[in-house]
Amino acid sequence: MKPVPSIPLSRLNHSLTLTHVEPPEIQMSSPADRVFIDFDSRQPMVLEQGVSVDDAAYLMRITHAKIKLVVDRDKKLLGIVSLRDIDSVKVLATASAMGIARTDLTVKDIMTPTVRLQGIDRRVLSRSSIADLVEAFEFEGQRFLLVLDDEERICGLISADEIAHRLGRHLDIEPVAHSFNEVFTALRVGAM
Repeated sequence: MKPVPSIPLSRLNHSLTLTHVEPPEIQMSSPADRVFIDFDSRQPMVLEQGVSVDDAAYLMRITHAKIKLVVDRDKKLLGIVSLRDIDSVKVLATASAMGIARTDLTVKDIMTPTVRLQGIDRRVLSRSSIADLVEAFEFEGQRFLLVLDDEERICGLISADEIAHRLGRHLDIEPVAHSFNEVFTALRVGAM
């Protein structure tokens, strides 16, 4: 077998040509699958539930990731955490409500747990528009939508923040309180 010819690196100028690829522009009438993060073609970024919020913020910034999935040791999905959550007053409000220091918070403490997330069937997604997604996000008060395949396995994710960023507009998404404690915490944070 003949060896593959190699090029001595000393002859190269060692510069890289890096280009930033912008996602395609979207409009409200654009197909919804233009904002779909497909886990079949793009491995989701994950954090284990015990990672501190400070470490998570650092990891998200150096990897340029605005969203990470939170998993347990068995890689079971527990929820979603965003850099927006970590940078918000939610962190201080949660630490205060739990009676712990901010530095002791983990991503599990501030994530949006899967039990509070909504899903959409991939077939429905293929027939939907961005406007349909925006309406669903605003109606549900959600910032994330999980995409399910034919066997109801999670195969992707859609982020309201990503849609807002790409549309260049604010989405009116008010979280829906699921318990008295959440109502109390929201009122306390609003008073701060």
